[in-house]
Amino acid sequence: MKASEAPEKIYLYPSDRAGEDYECEWGDKPWGESCVEYTNTDSFIEKACEFIAENMKCDGYTLQTKAKFIKGFKTYMKGE
Repeated sequence: MKASEAPEKIYLYPSDRAGEDYECEWGDKPWGESCVEYTNTDSFIEKACEFIAENMKCDGYTLQTKAKFIKGFKTYMKGE
């Protein structure tokens, strides 16, 4: 499965739902309060960058500076 085909979120369910053969089970919808939500890292970073681009005021910042900041943020979040 390619990264672009991966679901945006998956949920890990506790062992009591998974049965005796598995310690846990996962799916694409939340189930109960004890499930753990995992988010696709690339999707998370892209959403964060969209938010920054839409909400970062350009008072004292040029669009070029804003774009450089967002590029630096992406690099930092990916750990590169």
